[in-house]
Amino acid sequence: MPLTILFTGNYDPGYNRTAVIRAGLLKLGHRVEEFPFKKRNGAARVKLLKFSKNADFIFMPSFTHKEVPFVKKNSSGKKLIFDPLVSRYMTKALDYKKVFKYGLAALINRYYDRKSMSAADSVITDTLAHLEYFNSAFGIPKSKMEVIRIGNDFGEFFPENAAGTVENRKSYLVGFYGGFIPLQGVMNILKAAALLKGRKDIFFRLIGNGFDYKKARSFAEKEKLEQVSFPGWIGRPGLRLEIQAFDAALGVFGETPKTELVIPNKIYHYAACRKPIITKDTRAVRELFADKKDLLLVDGSPASIAEAVLRLKNDPAEAGALALSAYSKIKENFDETKTAERLIDIFVSLR
Repeated sequence: MPLTILFTGNYDPGYNRTAVIRAGLLKLGHRVEEFPFKKRNGAARVKLLKFSKNADFIFMPSFTHKEVPFVKKNSSGKKLIFDPLVSRYMTKALDYKKVFKYGLAALINRYYDRKSMSAADSVITDTLAHLEYFNSAFGIPKSKMEVIRIGNDFGEFFPENAAGTVENRKSYLVGFYGGFIPLQGVMNILKAAALLKGRKDIFFRLIGNGFDYKKARSFAEKEKLEQVSFPGWIGRPGLRLEIQAFDAALGVFGETPKTELVIPNKIYHYAACRKPIITKDTRAVRELFADKKDLLLVDGSPASIAEAVLRLKNDPAEAGALALSAYSKIKENFDETKTAERLIDIFVSLR
């Protein structure tokens, strides 16, 4: 029987995690109502009560921590499933280090983490590592949490129809996309590019901008990394076309605690586009992927990244096998419909 799910909170409707779940729900024949709001006031309360009456359950997408208690209180008693995706405390105090980890701002963000997850009927996480962190850091019972992998919408990211091969290209393109945030370790990628500066047949393309973007550009200019390009942010479907042109795809190589807990959107997108992946060896990545079977895991240092790039370039057969293995795993287990089915299963268990 088709269900009606209300998406609400101060969320970005186009954010990848949210878009994958929405696409899957719609393909399964369910109805998605959406009420994004910014202010927790009387007008929002009235609309929430109206929308929630027709909903079977409430889904609060990524980063809506502040709104969860408000929505729970004003949603006609409907079950509420919260997808925090990240800890506000970890992101601001330990990843970006914008606030002192023992300061008042850090304590406030810890409060939002604990309060939001405690108010929800169920909390979903993207990895088991994140689930265990939420339990140990904020006391959220493991029985209240479930893992739903980020997955991929194969209507958005998929392999190119006529894949190019390393053999018929004069240059080898190593690609990355992201927000240049600390967990991604963009500076380690650039230092790897510097180690390979003498290889005129290897090029790096770093798509995106953000936290460390200016620092990255300055480093590339200082080191005269002419083989590195920075096209800026590229939206869909251009991003898919960019990934399809990569010969090898780079994941994350940061040194922050958050790096250990996530399998980023980009890993799923690279796998869905059937590209060989190089990323840091973390507990989260090993939950799904096996080293030298699905991708290449490295220690995150510039030397290890450079070595992995050369390995894939020099062995197209291995690169192709890794790409196919990761693609098959995502396609068979974590497409948009299977991701959405997990959400429905969680709701059913709450009844």
